[in-house]
Amino acid sequence: MATLTKAINRNLFDSILPTFGTPRVNIPTWDESQKMFICNQYESANGHRYYLGVRFCDRIIIVEKVGLYHNWTYIDGIELYAFNGQKMELIQKRDYDKAFHSEDFIRQEAEQMAIEYLTGVMKVQRTCVPVEQIGMQARELISGCYKSFLAPDFNTCLTQILPKLGQH
Repeated sequence: MATLTKAINRNLFDSILPTFGTPRVNIPTWDESQKMFICNQYESANGHRYYLGVRFCDRIIIVEKVGLYHNWTYIDGIELYAFNGQKMELIQKRDYDKAFHSEDFIRQEAEQMAIEYLTGVMKVQRTCVPVEQIGMQARELISGCYKSFLAPDFNTCLTQILPKLGQH
């Protein structure tokens, strides 16, 4: 029994962190310092690295398109997705031309994108909501995406979200 448990544990950890020269299982990687999953990493012919950074809460997903050029980190784009019960739907998107990557910039842009989306939905539904309330709701949504995945009270349903991260 102990040998079987040891083999299962070793195989599990070997697939997550294999020895040099062995391919690694392609799964999203949690980066605690940035509070996001790192997905779809690749290197261009020029030697620049790119990846998608994914943050989420129970209502939205923020996808950052990040580029590492020489010694600089740039944000190439931000996308906001909402859950419709079965899949993610793109609700806002912005592209940038070599804008420097910073958490404050990403938060501000994501909040503004959420405000624009919520304002548009309210207008279509002919619902009048104070601008301050929309702003407060947008800030709460974005702040929820910056919560640590490792926190014990993180309760988002990963069985629905993680497969979507691999598809993106």
